[in-house]
Amino acid sequence: MPSQVSDHQLGDALLQSAAHGAFPQDEHVASATVPSSALPKLLEVVAKAREDTKNEVRKLSTEAAPDVDGWIAQARKLQDDIKRSQETAKDIVKQAEAGKENTARVQDAASKVSLLHTEIAYNESLAQAVEQLRDISTLLDSAQNAAVHGHVIHAIQILEDADGAFQRLGPFTTTRVVGVLKNKEEQLKKAIVETVTESWNGLISVDNTSHRIALHQSIEREAKVDINTTIEALTKLGLLDSFVTRLSRDLDRVIIFPRLAMGTDRVVSAFEIQEDVIQRAGPVNDGRIKATLEDIHLLVEFLSTRLPPSIAVPLSSKVIPIVASRLISNLLLPAVPLSTEGIPHFQESLSYVLGLVEYLDELGWSGQNRLAEWVDKSAEIWLAKQKEHAISRVQAMFPKTVREKKTVERVETQVISKGDALHAGDEQEDDWAADWDEEGEVTEEKKQTVEDEEEDMSAWGEDDDVVDDELKEQETKEKPADAEDADDWGADWDDETDTKPAASPKPARTIPEQPKTNGKPASQKQPANQEVTLRETYTVTAIPDAIMEIILQVIAEVDTLNSPELVKSAIAPASGGLYAIPSLLLAMYRATAVMHYSKDVASNMLIYNDCQRLSDRLRLFLQDQAEKDQTSALPQHLQPSKRLKPMLESDIKSVDGFGKRAYGREMESQRQIIRDHLEDAQGFQGCTNVPFATVCDDAIATTIDRIGDVKRQWQNVLSHSALLQSLGSLVSAALTKFVTDVEDMSDIAEDESRKLHGYCVSLATLSQHFQTEDGNGETRDMAGIYTPNWFKFQYLSEILDSSLADIKYFWTDGELKLEMEADEVVGLIEALFAPSDHRRRAIAEIRRTSMT
Repeated sequence: MPSQVSDHQLGDALLQSAAHGAFPQDEHVASATVPSSALPKLLEVVAKAREDTKNEVRKLSTEAAPDVDGWIAQARKLQDDIKRSQETAKDIVKQAEAGKENTARVQDAASKVSLLHTEIAYNESLAQAVEQLRDISTLLDSAQNAAVHGHVIHAIQILEDADGAFQRLGPFTTTRVVGVLKNKEEQLKKAIVETVTESWNGLISVDNTSHRIALHQSIEREAKVDINTTIEALTKLGLLDSFVTRLSRDLDRVIIFPRLAMGTDRVVSAFEIQEDVIQRAGPVNDGRIKATLEDIHLLVEFLSTRLPPSIAVPLSSKVIPIVASRLISNLLLPAVPLSTEGIPHFQESLSYVLGLVEYLDELGWSGQNRLAEWVDKSAEIWLAKQKEHAISRVQAMFPKTVREKKTVERVETQVISKGDALHAGDEQEDDWAADWDEEGEVTEEKKQTVEDEEEDMSAWGEDDDVVDDELKEQETKEKPADAEDADDWGADWDDETDTKPAASPKPARTIPEQPKTNGKPASQKQPANQEVTLRETYTVTAIPDAIMEIILQVIAEVDTLNSPELVKSAIAPASGGLYAIPSLLLAMYRATAVMHYSKDVASNMLIYNDCQRLSDRLRLFLQDQAEKDQTSALPQHLQPSKRLKPMLESDIKSVDGFGKRAYGREMESQRQIIRDHLEDAQGFQGCTNVPFATVCDDAIATTIDRIGDVKRQWQNVLSHSALLQSLGSLVSAALTKFVTDVEDMSDIAEDESRKLHGYCVSLATLSQHFQTEDGNGETRDMAGIYTPNWFKFQYLSEILDSSLADIKYFWTDGELKLEMEADEVVGLIEALFAPSDHRRRAIAEIRRTSMT
């Protein structure tokens, strides 16, 4: 229960809350309940508090009364000041309104004054413009009057004054009256131009019908008209250049072109001069350059004497370039001699050209610089024409000479030993002829991998392992400066691009120290050196000799140009440039040979032979020329052996490489055909099964026939030894494919073994292509010499038809181990014989005794 709170406490709490907003601090008072009986007491407390407050206010008011009266007095005074300020502000506003009205009146008056000034100025300018227009009209009338009476120059001057007056009109230039006057001026100018043009056409008369041009100094019209006045008028009108251009075209059409060029009627027309008239005449009887230059001299003299300098000089800048262009293209260029015999006459023509240039210089004419420059470059032009002519000659020559074939002989002296393979079965000195080829190579090594055989280049020794260091150094040298104009642009012109030059031919190689005859080692004897002369014939076209003929002509021309008769000619400085022609011809040959030879069945072999022939002749030429130059009167820098040697040595390598690439393409093509024939047999698996047995038989037969066909194609082209080497490479490819296919067979039945042995017998008939006669007339089989894997193939044939004991004997007591690896023999034994103790012991013995 809450404790009892007195009415007095409740009244105090109520007053504190009303007066100060304070909440009762006493917990009992705050939570006390206010009964209705306490209300009278609370009202009494509130009433008493209100009375106390009123009394306090009265007391304070009484004490502050004097201050309040002062405040009231100040407030009234402030109110009076505010009223006065408001009245003053109203007066100021009234005065400001009155000032605006005055300003507006002043501005209005000023604008009216300005307008009056503008009107006055406009009226004055209008009056001035009217005066100017009257003056312009007067000027135009005066100009018209002067033009009517023939005073053209005076009329033009008046029109110039009128133009100045028009420009001074300012804003009135767009008015209608000004437009009318300008239109009148334009009509007057047009009339004056027509008059001047008529005068020009009268003074310079061009008759296209009769092909004549007349140049008059003056003509009679209403007044006398002279050419100087007309030229002055055209100059003032700005038309002189167009009239001069038209005159230059008329001169070219009527006189210059017919004289310097052949027309549609294939006739060059002359011209004749009679006083003031130049006219086309009949055909030219003398087509020499001298006569032509004399005619041009007459034409220039005619123009310079009949025309004043004011028109002749500008006319020259248009006419002389035309004359120079037609003279160079139609006369001078065709007159450039193709041989040294015509150089004196050409030198005389150049002197005439320089004479014409000097005459034009004396006249002060322009445009003749092109003629002088052409004379200065005549040596270069002659040299360029020589190169062009040489190339055109070989272009025309190749299609004809490629059909002309002949047999040539190559002779070479070599030192060989009796230990050479050439003497393996015989010590006769004349046995070398059976094995020599164009490169001096005799045989290939009998032991050669499949990869080497695939890339066979035996005809020139590219399968050698060692490349001469000196040749390498020569290949890396830069091309000489003289060859810059003869870049090897034909080096890559073949189906199988090979940018590296092939190795140069090397001396003859011998087969291993123990060459075999019929599978047995030949007796060894102490080698004895002897010098022999090797001779062999092969077929070439006429192209190499034709190229050499042109090269020899070039050398002769160099010598002629430096002779006392021509050494001081304008062409003599070009003599050194002739040495670039051989490289150009050889590059042209390499670039187009494939196309020209393509119609021949043995095209690549002919290319190979021609390249060998060409390189041989070039080498011989350098040797002979070096001897001749020892007594030559030419300066050293112009001697062929000094100047040509670096270029020709590089060209010889390029020609040799080109021929070898052609040979390589042909050999690879034929090898691929042979491999494709044998590929039809599909490894000879099931060669006894019908009908596949027929396919295998056909594969062997077509291979043999193909090699025979190739021999017939090549035997009239290649030398005998080169033919044997090439056929040996093809036979080697066929045998390699056959041996590989047989070795790849994991199981060979007895009937298959017999069938494969029969194939070996058939393939062995290819040895017929390698039958040669020695010095005693005896036939020798050279298949083992020219076919690297021939003895390996023979051993394979024996293995297919032998017992296990025979095979073991071949290995241990024979020379099978020299031809086959132990793994190859073991593989064949495992394929041919069923597993047994005998087979196991034979294999073990073979592995044990195999050569490392």
